[in-house]
Amino acid sequence: MEEKILLVDDDSIIREVISDILEAEGYQVMTGANGVEALDILGSAKDIGVVICDIKMPKMGGEEVLRKIHFLYPLIPVIMLTGFVDLETALEVMRRGAFDYLAKPVDDDRLLDLLKKAFAHRDKMKKKFENHIKREKMAAVGKLLTGIVHNLNNPLTTISGYTELLQRKYPENEALKKISIQISRMNEIIDNMMYKTSQGQNRGKKAININRLLTEELKFLEADLNFKHNIEKVVDLNPSLPEIIAEYNDLSQSFLNVIENSVDAMYRSKVKRLTITTALNNGSIMVKFGDTGDGIKEEDIPRLFDPFFTTKPLKGEEEGKPTGTGLGLYSCYQLLQPYGANFEIKSKVGKGTDFSILLPINKEPMQESCNGTV
Repeated sequence: MEEKILLVDDDSIIREVISDILEAEGYQVMTGANGVEALDILGSAKDIGVVICDIKMPKMGGEEVLRKIHFLYPLIPVIMLTGFVDLETALEVMRRGAFDYLAKPVDDDRLLDLLKKAFAHRDKMKKKFENHIKREKMAAVGKLLTGIVHNLNNPLTTISGYTELLQRKYPENEALKKISIQISRMNEIIDNMMYKTSQGQNRGKKAININRLLTEELKFLEADLNFKHNIEKVVDLNPSLPEIIAEYNDLSQSFLNVIENSVDAMYRSKVKRLTITTALNNGSIMVKFGDTGDGIKEEDIPRLFDPFFTTKPLKGEEEGKPTGTGLGLYSCYQLLQPYGANFEIKSKVGKGTDFSILLPINKEPMQESCNGTV
């Protein structure tokens, strides 16, 4: 997909020259003659990635345009054009939120280099924003779950107490024994929900026991009746695994994405068997997810981590079949890449897939610096 750029300058010749340069490089360019036109275009057009804007323009100058874009579209980097280059001008536009500035006449190489940096900066900011929204949603869900669990615990405690009293009076009653077993199961479910919620809300890296995390995730998935009753689970966890330093949510979300893909792949299978194995492998912790699903064509395997690539039908294409967006494994790759993770995929069409994640031991994730570089 072509990246879109909005070019704003009151000089038609400059608009034409810069547009020719950018279009020759494969960019899609939209143009405006002043700030008013620029804001109109931003309000109606979609997916504009970078704005290049002149400082001196009629109707609405570049500094006002910059201020409004910074307020209305904070994820769009703005490169300012100026014919009056001095240190004071450069510092002023940067203070007002510009990504950078270009001097007229425009140097082609600097223009293209700045654009690459601006798009990279936009992508980092979008990712940070999406992660922030995801964490805020998870925090809200966590608070909701905490309230639900609290409200469940009170009546459950009462039921448990009276059941114990009745069992003392009628120790051979089979119905009371069954009720007691179900109470224990409910307590286990509630404890699992509280553990998962508390771990997800505690942001920051910490020592993670991968075996325990996987065990808790499988318990959590038991709430799905299809997963609980129709999927055979074979779990072989190496008890000697060391802990790994990571963010709980990064591992939890990644493992869940892979498990959900495995379950979806077995939609038509007569034998629905999910195998989860952990092991030590040449200085890494290996987590292997195996399924007896449809399998993946050999030519599709290199594309599995591409955003929006999916072997599942899109929503509405095939009624009743699990659908996909093509973001699950892309998200998994993005979350685990900072830990130095490697992925191994072995698959046979009609027989199933083994999806292995190898996480280097004692390798902490790379940190982003304040300027967004890694």
